Amino acid sequence: MTRYRAYNNSIAPAIPTIFVFDDTGNQEISDSGVYLTWDTISVKTSHFTYTAYDDRVALQTNSSGLFTVEVDCSFITYEDDDDKYITMELYKNGTALNGSKTATGITGGGSQTPYVLNNQSLHYIVYLEKGDYLKVMATTSSGTALTLSDTSRLIISFIPMQGWDNSAGGRGDYKGGIIR
Repeated sequence: MTRYRAYNNSIAPAIPTIFVFDDTGNQEISDSGVYLTWDTISVKTSHFTYTAYDDRVALQTNSSGLFTVEVDCSFITYEDDDDKYITMELYKNGTALNGSKTATGITGGGSQTPYVLNNQSLHYIVYLEKGDYLKVMATTSSGTALTLSDTSRLIISFIPMQGWDNSAGGRGDYKGGIIR
């Protein structure tokens, strides 16, 4: 018996997606700002370019459209500073994106008892074209903090756009013949 997919030549291409994370952690964040890097590539379609420990993720093929960006990270500090806060902000082609900044507080407990943040998350929707790249900058208000191992991750995925077909009784209809 022949399987259906054996003769079906209209298989849709992969949805442009990348998922990277930082397994080792300990990236030092300062008040002058540091671009986050990731050492492990979990999922990467051919649409993206990324090298471990690089601070930029680029869209390399002509897969322009809207993408969701999710960044998560936890931080740790050993400094005694009750007023410290950490911000994360998304940059596209070297320019900060309006509305992409997140902030959270952190209190140091001294050398014996560090304070670990819960997760800081950034979610954003951005339009990308071939050659565009994204970076994530983390900044402290004063002193330094470290990223906690295995808590820093970046996920970028294409948003399939579904059209609206009034001639089909209002049912959704994917335009262009394929959905990525």
